Amino acid sequence: MKQDSDIQEYNPVALGTDYTTTDPAYYDPDFPPIHFPHVFLSKGKPIQSFMWLANGRKAKGCVIISPQRYGGDCLDSLIPALVGAGINVLRFNPRGMWDKEEDYSFMSAVEDLHSAVAFLRQNSGRHATPPGTTFRPRTFLIDTDRIAVLGKSGGGGMVGWIAAAENPALNTVIPVSPNGLLSLPLPEEYSKAFVDLKESTAGRIDLNAELEAVSPEDYHRFDMHKVASKLIDKNVLLIGHSDPEHVKNIHQPLIDTMQNVGAKHFSQAILGADEYFLTARIALARLIVSWLKVECGF
Repeated sequence: MKQDSDIQEYNPVALGTDYTTTDPAYYDPDFPPIHFPHVFLSKGKPIQSFMWLANGRKAKGCVIISPQRYGGDCLDSLIPALVGAGINVLRFNPRGMWDKEEDYSFMSAVEDLHSAVAFLRQNSGRHATPPGTTFRPRTFLIDTDRIAVLGKSGGGGMVGWIAAAENPALNTVIPVSPNGLLSLPLPEEYSKAFVDLKESTAGRIDLNAELEAVSPEDYHRFDMHKVASKLIDKNVLLIGHSDPEHVKNIHQPLIDTMQNVGAKHFSQAILGADEYFLTARIALARLIVSWLKVECGF
């Protein structure tokens, strides 16, 4: 019988496959890619989440997807490419995003992201699929030295940036078009747009009220520029879109800050697309997968 140490792990990069447009040509029939829902706890509350496991039995890095506020864009379209490239994925729904028991906020989303990291690191990264969620229950291994957070806008990009600055175990962050709602004074037109948003969502999304309730301490905590020095030794890939206002007010100032603090593993890119990246999803997936594999060792 073969031992684990005798098994040659499948290496997608060695095959040169582009997993944004091509399905994997090989899979381990005993440890194939799978997808299942599960729950972990944050502040004693259950967090609904989903796992996608890549092919093979050996420990693999994991990308945590922090969804855009109220799930506007969870970047699910990137998951097949990540899994095909041998990277596990966890996506979670923060407290209050879809339930009535909690109030969602950027602060609670960061706490939930910290809890997701803690869950992945439990038992030195060794886990079992939840009972009843797969036809063949199995164990899986997370490489606890390779945990990344990926997300868009405020709930993903800004929240991921802050969580990576706070969490020593979160060593890689990919903010996609981060929104500095708590990092800079908002133009007056934003406040007016938030009124329209509240009306169109029957009061469910009231950003003006949420921002008014943010304490001075939390504004300081969520200033992406003030915490940048804590990302000096971490892998950071800042991705922006080509709207001139975004580049001027968000993207370029963050580049300047990361250069000023002497970030050692900082990369950035601007894709020729609008803020939704719907005309650049393949380019986005290729960029993220290649950076994770080549620059970060995932």
